Formats: sequence, structure tokens, C-alpha cells
Amino acid sequence: MMTRFSFNWIGIACVLAVASLPAWPFSDSYIVAAVIRTLIFIALGQAWNVIAGIGGQLSLGHGVFFGLGAYATAILFNLWGVPPWIGVWAGMLAAALVAVAIGGITFRLRGVYFALATVVISLAFEKLARFFVDLTGGDAGFALQFLGDSWWGLQSREPTPFLWPALALVVGYYMLTRWLLRSRFGLELQAVRDDEDAATAAGVAVFRTKLMGLLLSAVMTALVGTLHVQFYLTIDPGNAFGLFQAVQIQLPSLIGGLGTAIGPVLGGAVMIIANEATNWASSRFDVPGLDVLAYGGLLLFIVIRAPEGLSGPLSAMLRRRPR
Repeated sequence: MMTRFSFNWIGIACVLAVASLPAWPFSDSYIVAAVIRTLIFIALGQAWNVIAGIGGQLSLGHGVFFGLGAYATAILFNLWGVPPWIGVWAGMLAAALVAVAIGGITFRLRGVYFALATVVISLAFEKLARFFVDLTGGDAGFALQFLGDSWWGLQSREPTPFLWPALALVVGYYMLTRWLLRSRFGLELQAVRDDEDAATAAGVAVFRTKLMGLLLSAVMTALVGTLHVQFYLTIDPGNAFGLFQAVQIQLPSLIGGLGTAIGPVLGGAVMIIANEATNWASSRFDVPGLDVLAYGGLLLFIVIRAPEGLSGPLSAMLRRRPR
């Protein structure tokens, strides 16, 4: 019977295994790159989980913060030579300012206003990114100047150097989520999620709590956007601010389990594995669209069989005690 102690050791073993992946005999650039993509995907789900899973505020356009982090870093680097180590702060600041604007307008209201506002802002930024071609590259996208292997520019010809920052980001976000679930601020977020009136009666500053939760989530998302653009060396309006990107950000938590620390990790890993498997099957059998159909069917199966997410059955196992 699995206990929480053994589960923690399994987690540590997984982290060590991923960290040592380049040293494995069968490891190659494709496998390392796939793991990095998985880690980036998980980190985005962890950032969204803070405001949507723990705070209960459904953000349908969270890609706006991701896009701001990516574009701010890339534009500062190409136009003025600002290294990403500094540009990332500009991206996080831009995301924080937009979060304050959205939260300041919508969090004093009830209902779907916040969700609608995030969609509208995200679509507006997508249109702006397509319009200002000289600044953002327009529909063609924005490509970073490639310096080769450069720690100053956070660039590399091989994917391996990005493995450890991406892993550190996922582990850091996981520990932050666990802290939030036990801290006073995290408990206030959960109280607001469950019942705003009861939280207000208990002395929780509802508006401030929701705004601080959104700020934290936005800054976390922008940081992942910087890592994403440095890894791929390109960004375009659709991948930055599009609704498809926003949905992709939500899926790890929805599949793995909302409001839990392990949920986005499980959901992101399962989704990337499913995506890679269905892509391989589609190319192997030469059936266009098979990957999308199989991928969607698998996700639907998981949602039906585990409506609370994959972390639900896992939590049930941990609650059982051996005789």
C-alpha cells in the first residue's frame, strides 16, 4: 500500500531521474527536448492553478500573461540587446500591471466578468501583436537573434541546458503551491473560492485576496513565457495570446486535479505523453487528423473516469492505511 512517505520518495526519484536524463545511454536531443516541452507545459498549468484552482477565479485568457512575458523579453533583446536575465523582469512587470487592471475592474463584481475580461484582453493583445508588424513581426512571428551557445543570451544549440531551469521552475512552483495550500494567504484564497460571503463574514479581504492571487499567477506565467521564447527562439500572436494557448494552459490542472499541488504535474505529463503517442500513430499510419481525434478521445475518457482529476484516485490511495 502506498503511503505519503513513499510517494514523496517517488517524487524525489522522478526529479533526480529527469535531472540526470542527458547522462542516460538512450537519451538524445529529441527526448530531452520533449521533456523540456513537458516541463514548460506543467509550469504553465501550475501558474494557472494558483488563481483558478486555489482561488476559484476562472481565467479563460491566461495566455495574455504568457505572451507578455515572451514578447517583452524577445523585443528587449532584439532591439536593445537587453539579456533575458533582465528582460524577464520587464515581462513580469507588464503581466502584473495588466493583472492589476483586469482585477481592479472585475473583482468588485460577481459572476463571469473576470473570465470574460481575460478573454477580451487576450484577444485585444493578439490583434495588437498582429497589427504592429515592425515591433512584433505580425502574423509571421518574432524570431530572436541567435547568438549560438551563450549563457548571457540564454541560448544554446542543444536543448540540454534548458532542462535544469525548466525542472527547477516546476519543482519551485510545486513547493510554492504546497505552501499556498497551507499558508494563511492560501487558506484565504480557498475560502473566497468556496464562499465569498462566508469569507467576508470571517474577516477575509475578498478583493485584495483575489487581486494578490491573480498577481502571483500572472507573474508566474510571464516567467514561463520567457523560458518558452528562449527555448523555441520564436513567438507569434496565436501562440502567445490565442485562445488555443489559453486552453492548453488550463488542461494540465483540469486533467490532473484543480487546486492540488500534484494535479498540474500529473495532468501535464499525461497530456504530453498522449500527444506524442497520437502524433506518432498519425504519422505511422498516414491518417491526417488521427492524432487530434485520439488525443481528444483520451482526454475525454480521463475526464469521464476521473472527474476530480488524476490526483483524486491518488489521494484516495494515500488516505488508506495499511492494516
